[in-house]
Amino acid sequence: MINHRIRILSSLLIAFIIVNVYSNFSGIKDILANIKLPTFNLISKPDCTGQACLSPTTKDNRNNSFDLPAVDQITPSDVFPTTISPTKIIDLEDPTPTSTGFARKTPTPTTKKTPTKTPTKAPTSIPRPTKKPKPTRVPTLPPITSDVRPGSSLTEIFSEVGRRACFPTALLRAIQEKETGAWWGINTASSKVKIYNTYGWWINGTGDPCTGFGYHTQTGIIPQDSVNAGGRCRNAVGASGDIGVMGLLQVSEEEQTATRKYTVSILSKNIDRRVLFDNILIFAIATKNRVGNTPSDCNNWPDDVVYEAAEKHIGVGSCSAQNYCNEVVRLYKLYR
Repeated sequence: MINHRIRILSSLLIAFIIVNVYSNFSGIKDILANIKLPTFNLISKPDCTGQACLSPTTKDNRNNSFDLPAVDQITPSDVFPTTISPTKIIDLEDPTPTSTGFARKTPTPTTKKTPTKTPTKAPTSIPRPTKKPKPTRVPTLPPITSDVRPGSSLTEIFSEVGRRACFPTALLRAIQEKETGAWWGINTASSKVKIYNTYGWWINGTGDPCTGFGYHTQTGIIPQDSVNAGGRCRNAVGASGDIGVMGLLQVSEEEQTATRKYTVSILSKNIDRRVLFDNILIFAIATKNRVGNTPSDCNNWPDDVVYEAAEKHIGVGSCSAQNYCNEVVRLYKLYR
């Protein structure tokens, strides 16, 4: 019974509370309905007082004012438009200018380039070591046919014979100094050289057989085919026999005859060991034949070859006399 009453009272109490809340809510609603929200002019207007201010409805262009509507003519929609057109967003990460702003671009990843290898050209053939060049052969000089031989000095005669016979000129001078240097110096006058360097001087008498060594050295006697034949120039050297040694480098008759097959290509007309050029040429050819395998360098012979050449000329076993061979080597080195 009591519970039933409590329920009735609770229901009445709840109904009372609901009615009062509703009536209060309706009053709040009416109050809120009567409230008028103010409008705002977003464009600021200068403060003014007195006559300087115009009414809101008056338009005036003085003082650089603009033709703007009055405040009460602005609706909320003018201040807060319902739709705002979004402007294009500037992409700060991709500053690529376009006609209306900056457009976003998705960066394209760069492709890593593979370096290009320079192609190596394969050799067409395997290089081979070059062969040692052979010395250029000296062209054959034309033979001498004139009775007047080349050279107006002993130096010129040595040089001409040396290049024709491929023989060191220093060795020719060294031998000549040992044999006849006391009477025929290297600086003998060209006028004297010309007389005794011409074929036939001992026949026509232009020269003296004793001065030009036109006599047999071993006996000192002038031969029968010469002017003053049978005369004696100097005392005999005392050697046994007579092999007809004559001339500037003391060449024998046998050497003149044996070398003729080689000298004929140079002196094609005639030859005699009493002529300066002829005597030196016969000596050079005969010495090369006696030495045998001579060096290919015409102007540079080793000391031992020079010594052998001197020994073969004076005679084996005769080098000790006056230290002949060693002196020839010394002079060769001096004049080379």
